Amino acid sequence: MTDVVSLITYDAPNWMDVIANIMLGVIMIARLHAMYQRSRQVLIFLVVIFLAIRIADVVMLAIVTMQISGAEYILSGTYQCMFDYAGDFIFLESMTSMINTVWEVLALCLAVWIAVRHFRELRQHSTSRIIGDCFTVLMKTHVSYFAR
Repeated sequence: MTDVVSLITYDAPNWMDVIANIMLGVIMIARLHAMYQRSRQVLIFLVVIFLAIRIADVVMLAIVTMQISGAEYILSGTYQCMFDYAGDFIFLESMTSMINTVWEVLALCLAVWIAVRHFRELRQHSTSRIIGDCFTVLMKTHVSYFAR
């Protein structure tokens, strides 16, 4: 192994994590957009926030990737990859985690908000068995969703 291979084995999982987060974010946007009855305002809001967070995430990861240097050591007959973190590595990694957490909390709050609003509407229209009715609707929608 060379130093380049050591850096590739370090960088590949980081970039795959970014790609996976982008794909999951698109799925989350689609689900929230559907929960809010295909509201254009919600879609625009979610896409703008998502793009801002993802662009910042990619820029910070690119900076971290450029600042890392790798070295190969042979210790007791085994090859070890060691990395030297230069610059603002700790700050950039913590910022990446924080902005990802902000996105997750925002999505959670929007989902909880629409669920609470939906339960309030159900309570106004029905006098009994709110939980049972919700469970029945949930089962019917999931059966039709997975049966396709």
